[in-house]
Amino acid sequence: MPAKLLAKTALAALALAAPALAETADQASDAATIIVTAHKDRDALPDLSGTLIFAGKLGDVALLTDLPPVQNRNLRVALADIPGLLVSEVSNGSWASLSYRGLGEPHESWNLLTLQDAVPAVPDMYSYPAAYFIPPLELVERVEFIRGASGLLYGPQPGGAINYVLRGPRREAGVEGQARASIGSWNARGGLASVAVSDGRLAADAYVQYAAGDGPRRVNSDNDQITSRLRGHVLGDDVTVTLALDHYRGRFGEPGGLSLARMAADRRDGSTPRDRVRIERLAPSLAVDWRLDDATQLTARLFYSRFERESWRQAGGSFGQLTPDANVLVRQLQAFDTAGIDVRVRRDFGGQGQHTLTIGALGHTSNAPVTVDKGNSNADVVGLAGPVARVARSGDAAALFGEVKLGLGDVQIVPGFRLERLRQRVSESLDLGLGSATGGPPGGPNGGLGNRRNIDTIALWGLGITWDAAPDLRFVANASRGFKPLLYNDGVTFQAGVDAAGTFEASYAVTLEAGVQARPAPPLRLDASLFRVTFEDQVGFLAGPLPASGAFGAVGTGGARRQNVGSMRNQGVDLAVRLDLLGPDGIGKAADTLRLSANLQLLDATFTRGAAAGFTPQYAPGHLLRASLAHIGKSGSRAALTLTSVGDQQGSDNNVRDFFLPGYTVVDASVELPIGRGLTVGAGINNILDERYAARVRPGGGGGFDPGLPRNVFVSIGWRG
Repeated sequence: MPAKLLAKTALAALALAAPALAETADQASDAATIIVTAHKDRDALPDLSGTLIFAGKLGDVALLTDLPPVQNRNLRVALADIPGLLVSEVSNGSWASLSYRGLGEPHESWNLLTLQDAVPAVPDMYSYPAAYFIPPLELVERVEFIRGASGLLYGPQPGGAINYVLRGPRREAGVEGQARASIGSWNARGGLASVAVSDGRLAADAYVQYAAGDGPRRVNSDNDQITSRLRGHVLGDDVTVTLALDHYRGRFGEPGGLSLARMAADRRDGSTPRDRVRIERLAPSLAVDWRLDDATQLTARLFYSRFERESWRQAGGSFGQLTPDANVLVRQLQAFDTAGIDVRVRRDFGGQGQHTLTIGALGHTSNAPVTVDKGNSNADVVGLAGPVARVARSGDAAALFGEVKLGLGDVQIVPGFRLERLRQRVSESLDLGLGSATGGPPGGPNGGLGNRRNIDTIALWGLGITWDAAPDLRFVANASRGFKPLLYNDGVTFQAGVDAAGTFEASYAVTLEAGVQARPAPPLRLDASLFRVTFEDQVGFLAGPLPASGAFGAVGTGGARRQNVGSMRNQGVDLAVRLDLLGPDGIGKAADTLRLSANLQLLDATFTRGAAAGFTPQYAPGHLLRASLAHIGKSGSRAALTLTSVGDQQGSDNNVRDFFLPGYTVVDASVELPIGRGLTVGAGINNILDERYAARVRPGGGGGFDPGLPRNVFVSIGWRG
């Protein structure tokens, strides 16, 4: 009894410091995914999942199987049920740009850890965590998100961990398959085929998806993508082994950013008619999930990936303006060879196994050279005019982590730790100016060659507490420390108009959050939480014009200076409600479900010290509201109407007016209907109200505002059997 009283007192004290959210959930033991496993409440976190502990953590689940198939990488719709996760939309869909609670620029999702089926799906989870790869959303069963630094068991990133969980493996004996074809605005077309076979012991599945189109901009907005996966499974009574091979190749036109005036005149205009990017990923992985006995489980993930990011950019561009066609191309190739192993063990102990210990280790290594070459014309994609830069980059990391869940009746206390040892090296052997933008060999040296080596040993911690005050009422509190490692790009920039500091400091975050989840009646679920994040030495950028100072050169209008911009304090509230108007648990009893969902984040963010002191961090809107009305038919029909409202945002950390992003509201709708014999037809309209907006802005040459997609439509036909 004294222990329980002490735990409840600690919970109340932490809740007063900074409340947040948690889910009431049954225990689950399936270890096939890193974050959430299927259980009674499919869209809630279980307390236990395989070798992982989720009691005392804050997280969310978006069930894509409850939606019509999400087309064209529309993350705005796919992630609508995750409060506060900001989608900074990329008009050509070349990568995901996500951020959370104003913790840094969302470009390429640098401040999150992105995973697919428990395996990092980025070039380098420490030094280059760019979200260049998004699996086909039509095959994603659910998206799982662990908020902020409470995800320290999956990596140090302070913005949280997001995991795309694909369907499968098939455990029942038999064969199933599906296919889908779609067409849409701007000559969009796509095809998807998948198959799964099993005899109950051995199983295999595979898919291939093709997507292409001209894109929303009038020139150089096309895309051509192919994604495929092949997996084999051994399905034992106590052990599951999965061997997977993923491949992705995407080729995109990059139409460039627009100035405010040009965007107002024609949002489908462009500024870089010859810029291109190619992204390719080859990623084999091996996963083992093993129940050693009734109280002990082990999971192991062995993964490797080869990422290539190759781009061609016209020299001499400026912010938001048309790049002269005569300017030469500059070719940049970044290659990433990354490998890692993650091993975790869970042990239940105590009178009835009410306590749980989990410990694990991660080893990670990467090699990521960069080559930059100047072309001799606007059609030279090889770079025959000569080399501009040669950079060697490498890193390795080792981590030890563990948590213990102490079950004290209706209270659970979960302390945890993560110890990181990270080594990085960035070494330039060549760094020349471009010289003339219209031809000739590269110019003279840009100064001293960069040579950065750093070794970091970081101790991270977390403490979570849950209190089930009643069967349908849970309080949760969590305090965690996160770490944002230096990136390979910190101190070395290849973008015209963007200056970079010579030295950078790593960033640290402490997150306090606590809150309550209640289900006062079967049709209704309510969540309310408060949070406070302090983030030290944030790496961001100050927008120009900026004078020359110290080691910096002058930065003109539309340019930027990348550096540690200061420490921030972000705090706010998350609210979410889900109401079944119709359904088995609805206000009105029915076989089909009609569900109203809404979530709101109110955010107050400011820099408290440093170069940006007193300013609002970039991409920290005062409000982010999502609401959806979904019909989930027992026969397989699906329909969804989704509203997204985003408040005003700053596009630079010093709040320069030229980078300001006004708030906007977008409405999307889609439907899929079965027509018999396994066939379905689908259709959708995105941006129904044809809102004119921009969700992102980039500095430097070729930068500017990236207009949101105008109203667009798609139709599809599918088969499943």
